[in-house]
Amino acid sequence: MNLLAEIRGRFHPLWQIRRTPWLFRIFKRLDFAVWMRSRSLRLPMRVMWFRDMSWLFDSIPKEPELNRLIEQLCETFKPKVFWDVGANLGWFTWLVNAKTELRESVLFEPLPMNAKLLRQTIERWGCNHIKLVEAAVADHSGKVSFLADEQSGATSQILEIFASSGEASIAHTYGITKEITVRSTTLDEELANRAAVPDLLKMDIEEAEVLALKGAENLLSLGKTLIAFECHRMEAIEMLQARNWSVYKVDNQNNYLAIPPKMMEQAKKITSTLVLI
Repeated sequence: MNLLAEIRGRFHPLWQIRRTPWLFRIFKRLDFAVWMRSRSLRLPMRVMWFRDMSWLFDSIPKEPELNRLIEQLCETFKPKVFWDVGANLGWFTWLVNAKTELRESVLFEPLPMNAKLLRQTIERWGCNHIKLVEAAVADHSGKVSFLADEQSGATSQILEIFASSGEASIAHTYGITKEITVRSTTLDEELANRAAVPDLLKMDIEEAEVLALKGAENLLSLGKTLIAFECHRMEAIEMLQARNWSVYKVDNQNNYLAIPPKMMEQAKKITSTLVLI
């Protein structure tokens, strides 16, 4: 077990509840949807009271370096089209929407409960420019077996990825066993279905980043998209570097920024504080 997992196990009460079957069953039955407000967002976000409890404490920063990076990218590049791959509750879509004038945003989320909450937030906001794609992003379109994280809603994984994840990963620590079938899509398929190329893409898909990039050959070849992504597999970084993209480490939580060659000059102010991989 790594240090982070050990600290969670000993000191995090919500983590303990999620890992204790009888306690989790009780809290799950009592769970209900609520509106969460944040000073960073213009409008409220729909979350589950128990499952997503950490989101209700706005004073507790969530991935502060990545949040700061996204805000810097919005300020410098002013993206008009944003794709949120592995949207979870949609935090980064709502953040980008608050920081720049978006023309279109697409959220990709395969977990049914998360998708339901996202639809409620979109309806509450009345934002016609924000679209939801209920699918896992992978290297092929069709169907995939998917392990659904009911404990936190944040660590669901494509089954073939879960099988090769380390035992210290959050998904394994939660002991996820619920298997469902979800629709899968590729970034290139979505690109073909839409007129606009994303200016900024955030990706957090629990170790499936290699599959997503394999299904994004056309998108990557355009070299018009900044990619902020969580990465656990060096192969994904190497795939981008092989195309002469520059990849920077953002923080110690496995977040990275990939910049295509034609956008490097404009990004100099941002990359000056990051570590080139």
